[in-house]
Amino acid sequence: MRGAMWLRLDAFFAVAVYVATCSTSVHAVLQLPDTTGIDGHLTANHSVDHFFSLWLVFNNDDVQISDKPFTIFAPKNSPTSRAENLLQQPELVKRLLLDHVILSSKLDLTNLSTSDVSLPTLGGRTVTVRVDPKGVVTANNVTVLEKKIEVPNGILVIVDSYLFPDEEPIMRNGSVQLPSPSIGKHANIRPLSAVLDPKEAGKNQSNTSFVENVMEVLSFLKSRVRVFQHFVSRSNVSRLLREGEEYTVFVPTDHAFQRWHPIDWGFYPFSVPEFTESVIVNHFVKGRLKQETIRDGQVVHTLGGKEILFKRTPNLTVNGAAIVKGDTPVEKGNIMFIGEVLFVSESVVSKLHQQHRDKETPPLLAFPWFGAQFLSHAFLALERDKRFTHITRFLNLADLAPHVSGAGYTFFVPTDTAFEELGLDKMPDNYLSNGEGLQILLNHFVKGRLYDKDLKNGTVLMTLGNETLLVNRTKDSVRINEALIVESEVFVYNLGTMFYIDKVLYNTIKVPTVPIGANFKTTTAPPTTSSASTAASLQFTRAEDVESVTGELSEEHEPEVLFGDGTQDTNQETEFTTMGPAQNVSYPK
Repeated sequence: MRGAMWLRLDAFFAVAVYVATCSTSVHAVLQLPDTTGIDGHLTANHSVDHFFSLWLVFNNDDVQISDKPFTIFAPKNSPTSRAENLLQQPELVKRLLLDHVILSSKLDLTNLSTSDVSLPTLGGRTVTVRVDPKGVVTANNVTVLEKKIEVPNGILVIVDSYLFPDEEPIMRNGSVQLPSPSIGKHANIRPLSAVLDPKEAGKNQSNTSFVENVMEVLSFLKSRVRVFQHFVSRSNVSRLLREGEEYTVFVPTDHAFQRWHPIDWGFYPFSVPEFTESVIVNHFVKGRLKQETIRDGQVVHTLGGKEILFKRTPNLTVNGAAIVKGDTPVEKGNIMFIGEVLFVSESVVSKLHQQHRDKETPPLLAFPWFGAQFLSHAFLALERDKRFTHITRFLNLADLAPHVSGAGYTFFVPTDTAFEELGLDKMPDNYLSNGEGLQILLNHFVKGRLYDKDLKNGTVLMTLGNETLLVNRTKDSVRINEALIVESEVFVYNLGTMFYIDKVLYNTIKVPTVPIGANFKTTTAPPTTSSASTAASLQFTRAEDVESVTGELSEEHEPEVLFGDGTQDTNQETEFTTMGPAQNVSYPK
C-alpha cells in the first residue's frame, strides 16, 4: 500500500493520507474523504496540486478515513500565491481544507438548475452553488472552472479561488480561532487574503532561507523523511546558498536510507560525518526545477559539483532514482521526493568501509563477558593472533569485566615477547587474576577511545589502575612509558582501539625464578633453611590444573544497546592531560 500510494498521489498529500490511514487511536473523531485514488498527475494537470499539498497538516492528527462519497472544491493554483505561505498557520489550513469538502455527497454541477444549492462542509460552513442566466456557475461567488472531474468515490470541482478568502482568523494565546459574526475588525486579526497573497504576507514574514523553508515543510512529514531532515540540520549546506537564488532539493525517504543500515551489525556509511555532509550537499541543485518541464536527458550539477542525469522513460528518474509524482513548491525553490539516496552505491560503501573500520558496529556477544563488549571482542580478536597467547590466557581468568564494562576504551596490548622478557610466560594462567596481578592488567587500559593522532608527545594518560602513562613521540616512533608501539590503531569495531606494545606496563610483581611444577626433592643438595623457607612460600598452580571459567549470562544485566552511528557511551571520555616536553618528565618505574 505504501509504495503505491507514493506513486499515485502528490508527495505531501500522499504522506498525509498514509499517516491518517494508519492512525489507530480510538479517540479519532475527524473524518476525511478517502482520496488515495486521486492521481498526482491529475492534480498537476488540472493545476490544483498546490491545494492538495496542503493536506499534510493532518499528518500528526487523529483522523478517520471515510468510505463515504465526497465532493471537493479544489482552488486552482495561483500564479502569484504559493501554498507554503499557508503552512505557517496550520490550524487555519485545516479549517480551510475542511471548508472545501462535502462528505456523503457527489455533487454533479453539470445538470444544475437555476435554483441555488446549499450544502454544509466538513468545517461547518455552507457552500452555496448557483448558476446565473448566462450559465456561469459559482460557488460562494467564486467561479467554477470545471464542474465535474470524476475520481474514485468522489468528484472534484475546480474553482478559481478559495471559497472563504475573507475569513479572518483571530490569534488568541498562540492559536487560530475563527471570529463570530459579532466580532468586528481587531488589531490582532490577520486576513486570510494576506496569507494567500505573498506581497501582503511578506510584510509580516522574515526573509527565511531556502533550507529553513525546506526544514519547516519536512517537519510535517516526521514519519517519512526524518533521516534526511536530521542530516540537513547538522550540515553546512545553507552556507552554499546565495541570496536571491532559487534551488531544488531531492529528498530521499527514510526507506532509502534504511537500505544502507545494517540489520543487526555492520557498517553504516552515514556514521562517517564527512561522507554524510558530501551526500547531503549533492542533493541540492541551483534553480527551481519542475517535473513537467524537465527534459529527457537533461543534465544539471549539484552544489557539491556532481552531475545528475534525468530520464523520462518509462518514468521520471534522477540518476536512476524514481522521483515521486508531484512537485512541492516552497519559498525560493522546490522539493522533489526520491526513492534512493543519490551517489551512494555498493562500491562506494565498500571503499568507505575499508577506510573507516572504526565506525563498524559489532554483533552483540554473550561470551565471554556479556556486559563488557569491548573486552569480549578484543579478547576474541587477540585469541586468533599467535602473537598474543599470554595476554589472552591471563585475560581469560582475570576478573576484568566489572572494570572494563561496556565500550569506549583504549587497550595497550603487550606481545608474547614482552611477557617472555619478564619470565611471565612460565607463570600459570591465573597468575594475574587478582591483587597486584589484576592491577598490572588494568594499567594497560585507558578509559576513552584514542586514535594515533591523540598520542601527542608529552600527553599523560590515566589508566584504569590509577597509574599514569606518558606518551613520548618522535618522528620515527611512539612510546608509552618505555614500551614501543609496534602496531597502531587496531580497531575493535566502534567499541574502542588497541595498540600493540613490546613491553609490559607497570610490572610490579616479582616473578619467581623457579619454574612451574619444580620438584625440590630431586635436587642434588638438600635445601638450606632459607631455601626451604622460600620453597614453602612458593606454591604454584599448573596451567593444566586450572579449569577454564567462562562468563555466564546474568538475568540482572540488560543487553547493551549498540548504535549504528558509531556512538554507544557518550559519557565516557578519555582521561588525559598534557605536560611539558617529554624530556623533562621522568618515566614511571
